[in-house]
Amino acid sequence: MLGRIYGTEYTGSSSQKNISAITFAGTVLGQLIFGYTSDKWSRSNSLLLSTVILIVFAALGAGSYGAGGSIQGMFAALTAYRFLVGIGIGGEYPAGSVACSEASGELKSGTRNRWFILFTNVMIDWGFVIGAFVPYLLVVICSEQHLRAAWRISLGLGVVPPLILLWLRIKLQEPEEFKKYVLLSKQ
Repeated sequence: MLGRIYGTEYTGSSSQKNISAITFAGTVLGQLIFGYTSDKWSRSNSLLLSTVILIVFAALGAGSYGAGGSIQGMFAALTAYRFLVGIGIGGEYPAGSVACSEASGELKSGTRNRWFILFTNVMIDWGFVIGAFVPYLLVVICSEQHLRAAWRISLGLGVVPPLILLWLRIKLQEPEEFKKYVLLSKQ
């Protein structure tokens, strides 16, 4: 959409490559940071922090603005916010997968793998499908004349799933296996 709206200002600059690829770099950094914090600090607090990062920087990305209305400034802001969203996404992998694995260990034998796969891999797959379908639907709704609204709404809707998770994660308790690990490491 950005190429269609801003033309060569977007496609002729490094912003096109940066905006599309920078989230991956943030994801890798987030995995490293939150992999460490989820082991040393807390699974639930690491998940809570990554969720807050997702909410804040997804919202800021949707409202990206360049100083004085500068288009290149807006691209720079969007790039920075997408990098920081990537850190939040990266936090979901190590903290969320390990917490889910430990929590599923408390379930009845024979059903653990089903629930682990449902709450990790299936959710990621559905996220990719929804993440591709929603912008398409918004372009159809907003029409070609309102692509600026469509791309901002697309990014802004990225705040909704983490907001739902925030409520759940505030109530999240540490898995028993992690509590045992903490007790053993303190001895």
